[in-house]
Amino acid sequence: MPNPERNVESQTDLPARELLKLYDELTALHACSAFVMQALAAALVNGGGLDERSATGGVFCAQWLNERTAELERQLKHIVSQAYGSTTAAGS
Repeated sequence: MPNPERNVESQTDLPARELLKLYDELTALHACSAFVMQALAAALVNGGGLDERSATGGVFCAQWLNERTAELERQLKHIVSQAYGSTTAAGS
């Protein structure tokens, strides 16, 4: 006879693993974002502004950060729905 308690644990393990992966990805995203902000701030503080190459690179980095953030938000919503679904199923 299947053990319902063990089934709930295996269902909740999946969101936990996904959350740990998401945390790693958010950490990398944060590091990239901080690097870009510091580089832009340094360019402005030094008074030289940004040359065309740096400005273009900044635009590409900003686009990447926006796209990656949107993807991570989608992943988080998926994880939350899985966790909610396993909690609801466990309560039945």
